Amino acid sequence: MKTARSIPLSLAAPIVFIWASGFPTGKLGVAAAPPFLLTTVRLAMAAALLAVIATASRADWPRGRQLGHAAASGILTYGAQFGGCYGGMSVGVPASVTALVIAMNPVLTAALAAVLLRERLSRVRLAGLVVGVLAVVVTLGGQVLAEGTLNPGILLTLVGLLGFSAGGLYQQRFCGPIDPRAGGAVQSAAAAIAVGVLALFEHGHVTHWVQAAAVLAWLVLAGSVIGISCYLRAVAVGGASRASALFSAVPPVAALLAWPLLGETPTIATALGIALGAASCVLGTRPDRAAPVRPRERRVRQPIDS
Repeated sequence: MKTARSIPLSLAAPIVFIWASGFPTGKLGVAAAPPFLLTTVRLAMAAALLAVIATASRADWPRGRQLGHAAASGILTYGAQFGGCYGGMSVGVPASVTALVIAMNPVLTAALAAVLLRERLSRVRLAGLVVGVLAVVVTLGGQVLAEGTLNPGILLTLVGLLGFSAGGLYQQRFCGPIDPRAGGAVQSAAAAIAVGVLALFEHGHVTHWVQAAAVLAWLVLAGSVIGISCYLRAVAVGGASRASALFSAVPPVAALLAWPLLGETPTIATALGIALGAASCVLGTRPDRAAPVRPRERRVRQPIDS
């Protein structure tokens, strides 16, 4: 068995930067186009790109029940996640806050897996869950105090987090045998259709075509091609736990990028929440020092952002 080793900085840095840049870039996107329309176009472009890759590599396409499971997983993982995130940012949720909430995915997924799939939740991961909840409460509570009211975008952001985590569990339970290239194309296409229905009923129109096009190009090419390739390489080099731990650095980097790009100055509550969130991600992604996993136990496979 190959021993995992540390992920080099030359590989870790682009992963963190690309994932972190997606939040302020997404905020720029919703400033130029309605959030559900932006989500629909992004997912449709990702589906087309993945379909070309799957066809060129002669990947096996899901059929029958597998096709339905892939579609359901995509609607949760991508439709709910991006629709919730972009919808929240369009009504005022800062990019750094969105990044922090979504960064709680590994911890929430572990908690849901313990409840729904009866997977073991170690004390360390339980501590990570508690710290993660505290991080979100501190950050979102700070925003509520600053605005004097509960921003409905916060609820949309939490829907994005829940969809992301639930989609990962659904993918683990039903989509294991599906080829990730063809499956990713189906998932993105199904999510695009679902969010596209919502886009038909939203108000607003594209106000800055060049800005919207530039944002979509970055999100699809950097996120769907470069980011995923680097992440898969990191998993191969250092293992899934080490690769997942990199996301603890995403919220602070997103906050730093949002400062000059969007003029979002981090508040004390946001800074404290990011610090707690980083600690939560580190605790939540640490490998368990326990007995070997029994054959019937299932490991959670985190969905990859498209």
